Amino acid sequence: MSTAPGIATDVETVDDKPRDIILEQAVLTLDDDTLHGAVSCPRRSRVWLKIDFLVLPVVTMIYLLACLDLANIGNARIAGLQQKLGISDAQFSIAMTVALIPPIALNIPSNYLMIIVGPHIFLPVILILLGLSSALQGVVTTYPAFIACRFFTGLFSGALLPGLSIYLACYYPRRMLQVRMAIMFTAIPCATCTSGLIAAGIIHMDGVGHIPGYGWLFLLDGIACIIFGLACIWVMPKGPTRISLLNEAEKLYVTHVLVEDDVATETNNLSPFWYEMRRVLAQPHVLCVALRRFIAGHLFNQMSSFLPSIIAGMGFEGSKAQLMSVPPFILGAIVSLLVALVSDRYGHRGVTTSICAAISSAGFAIYIASDQTSLRYMSLFLAVPGSLCAWPALATWLVNNTAPIVRRTTAIAFSGTITQFGGILSVWLYGTISAPPDYTSATVTLLAFQIGVVICAMLCFVYLGSENRRKKLAREAYGERPPHEVPVSNESIWFEYVM
Repeated sequence: MSTAPGIATDVETVDDKPRDIILEQAVLTLDDDTLHGAVSCPRRSRVWLKIDFLVLPVVTMIYLLACLDLANIGNARIAGLQQKLGISDAQFSIAMTVALIPPIALNIPSNYLMIIVGPHIFLPVILILLGLSSALQGVVTTYPAFIACRFFTGLFSGALLPGLSIYLACYYPRRMLQVRMAIMFTAIPCATCTSGLIAAGIIHMDGVGHIPGYGWLFLLDGIACIIFGLACIWVMPKGPTRISLLNEAEKLYVTHVLVEDDVATETNNLSPFWYEMRRVLAQPHVLCVALRRFIAGHLFNQMSSFLPSIIAGMGFEGSKAQLMSVPPFILGAIVSLLVALVSDRYGHRGVTTSICAAISSAGFAIYIASDQTSLRYMSLFLAVPGSLCAWPALATWLVNNTAPIVRRTTAIAFSGTITQFGGILSVWLYGTISAPPDYTSATVTLLAFQIGVVICAMLCFVYLGSENRRKKLAREAYGERPPHEVPVSNESIWFEYVM
């Protein structure tokens, strides 16, 4: 049985090639016994912990800072933004809509640009630019200037989530991914909690430095984005084979596992962009997930931006409404992690998504049926966690079941574009189409959408199951698997869909 030093020697003989190419070529020449001898079972578990230690905090913090803008805008509204700028509910909805338009037009080309430039460069630069636009929201004093800030904030924040999902998916096997996605998505409730808690104190800084209290929310978020973005340029690894915490044997092991699981991490030999775009539009499971992302986009914007307004409609005001929006999100973060553990353990994204959507539906039904403030508030402890759990599952399901990397990137960008339309609906539904304090029409729409999530999840589950059965029969008829295709396509009979 070969040892770790033997593996290192094999790598050294071809060091005239790029490091990631060396490892991928070397690992394909080794058998499982060689790799398992080089990296024992206890050490193999530590390999993923090392990757977690370096990658997860970075991507989660980037997403947290991006989500703070959505949370801040809701808290700033309560803290007097509309009154300070002298704008109506309709004008506020227009400003929110403007932020959602750039991702619709630019998500797909920006994602393709990211895999050419490299996520380790693209994402930090976008975060720095987001910080600049976010900070400017805190100092502008006219509505047109606020609209301009919202446009650029939407442009930069819209590029981060698809990019982070693609980046994270390059580091883990497909059935280890949802837990990591769920950890990243805890940024949503953490951002809401952080913004709510900070807002409760910062609104008392009104007038300090001739800046309104809500302006300090945007300024602090913007400064944090710029500082962390600059740090990320130095700390974000380029890929799994560039993590300094791993030795050569561990890098070989990680690459072997990813190749065996048909997870492409390289961006060389990119397939044609427009060809993959056409293939994405012809994939039933991608279209089904995109439809659910439209629904989830509506729910996400509603929860992130308007929950303080919903609670204020129950009779709570100012900082109390902001503070009372925190507990449902804390529970949502905990439940999301637990659901992700179950989903990764059994590999069933569709079932867990449906169950969570059903729980959320029960929460919205209680909110509609009751006129008691306490019961309505308690219903949020069903509605919010059930809605938040869908996001990691949907992002993971799409990443798991699209390949090669250009198709995966295009599929995520396409579904992200559809998501923005759901966000636009939520912007106009709350406060403009559906009036406070009850938001009855909006809540009925949310209930209907959650039922739609269940239906779409089950349809996608059935389709992927039938495709896996078809591929299994084809594999049995073909015989032994040939050497791995590079890059592998999700249409290959050797690519098994995650349910």
